Amino acid sequence: MKRSIIQIFAVLLAISSGCGRDKEFTISGHLEGAQGDTLTVEEMTANAVEMRTSIRIDEQGNFTFKDTAANPRFLFLRTRANEYMTLMVINGDNAVISAEVGNISKTYKISGSRQSELVFELNSELLLATKILDSLENQYQQLKGQGNDPQVDAWMKGEFDKLMENQRSFIRTFIERNANEPASLLALSHQVARQPVLNPRFDFKLFEKVDAGLMKQYPTSTLALNLHKYIVAMKPQLESNVNLEKTTGSGKLAADFTLPDPNGKEISLSSLRGQYVLLDFWAAWCSPCRRENPALVEAYKKYHSKGFEIMQVSLDKTREDWVNAIRQDGLNWIHVSDLKYWGSAAAKLYGIESIPANLLLDKEGKIIARNLRGAALESALSQLFK
Repeated sequence: MKRSIIQIFAVLLAISSGCGRDKEFTISGHLEGAQGDTLTVEEMTANAVEMRTSIRIDEQGNFTFKDTAANPRFLFLRTRANEYMTLMVINGDNAVISAEVGNISKTYKISGSRQSELVFELNSELLLATKILDSLENQYQQLKGQGNDPQVDAWMKGEFDKLMENQRSFIRTFIERNANEPASLLALSHQVARQPVLNPRFDFKLFEKVDAGLMKQYPTSTLALNLHKYIVAMKPQLESNVNLEKTTGSGKLAADFTLPDPNGKEISLSSLRGQYVLLDFWAAWCSPCRRENPALVEAYKKYHSKGFEIMQVSLDKTREDWVNAIRQDGLNWIHVSDLKYWGSAAAKLYGIESIPANLLLDKEGKIIARNLRGAALESALSQLFK
């Protein structure tokens, strides 16, 4: 199993060692095709994946490994062919593994260790999502060669959104069922295509639920303590976001700001009153933003003459990158930026923490929708301009 799935949560996976005499855990199994070979045992620590020891596989392909774990430990068994088996173990576990070397991702099975079984469940779901995404990517590339790029981009975005929503549903259910299990910490960090499935801003109750469960069972574990510190640090930020929502939520008058365009002319958001305005936050360095731009171009062509305007706020650092991206993507609408990257005054005003992000404003400057993409934006505009 790929170890990359938990590397992004390394800070929370610092493992504390127990004191005194511990009950052992045992990992045993059979690896077909590895007779007489060795397995390398690696562990995720606070800073890196560290090598622990090697396990000798006998001439029948069997092996046994014993150690102690007063608190949960993430281990990787690595074959000579650099295939990985991911386990989470605690004292008293007696994990039994079977797999075929050269095809571990499809043949790997584990039993006896509750945490490792849950990790296997998460890894299996990730593997399935990756296969679906690969299939979508192949279809996307074939369709791109046939033209109609904006429609194809919108289709791909829609399919990816569906995949991510299915993953969110799976992870939320997994945590609800296993909130007191250490493996749920891994679920919190679940990613697809390097995009986190859960967002602490919207799923904070799940983070709190896992935190409560781990602190109750493992109050001295660095694993549990680091998650708890994260929860404590996040709470004030989330409360700030709630307050921000009260001023930038649906139906609220969009906060006004003034920023320069590429030629230095100051433009205020309020100067666009009387039109429906898409306030879009993006950057030349943001690949998802650039992929979304063709859909905006189509929407602008179709509805601009009817009273639709776009104001894009760039989070770029240099004017050169900003202007080049505008030209390359054919973005013929209003552009403003203070070139302060994430320090953008407008981005802070609206609590923008990731891009692309947008708000749709009515003729009076009130917010009527947020983060409309592709087909969703087209649907909203078609309703407005019936």
